[in-house]
Amino acid sequence: MAFKKRFFLFTAFGAFLLFACVPQSIETNGWLDTPVHHVSNGNTLLKDGKLDDAFREFSRAKELDPNYSPAYVGFSLYYGLKGDDETSAVYLKKAIQLLKETLKE
Repeated sequence: MAFKKRFFLFTAFGAFLLFACVPQSIETNGWLDTPVHHVSNGNTLLKDGKLDDAFREFSRAKELDPNYSPAYVGFSLYYGLKGDDETSAVYLKKAIQLLKETLKE
């Protein structure tokens, strides 16, 4: 009986160490996991009135490329539809700033 307990604990501990050492990375779905695709999905969801789902899509686009200005436009639209005009203006200014920086390059 003691042998079975020790064997189980040793196996469980080994499995834990194996999975603990696996590098954490963001999974991508190839062409579906691009900022362009997520912003497009976000815009479609905004049109359908699914604001929280749209926010998630814009967030993923920003996560993939923090300098992708259409993601910030999406955030601006999201906050505008929520009635938060101040935050909407902040995101729109950020989008314009990023767009200007892109055009300078």
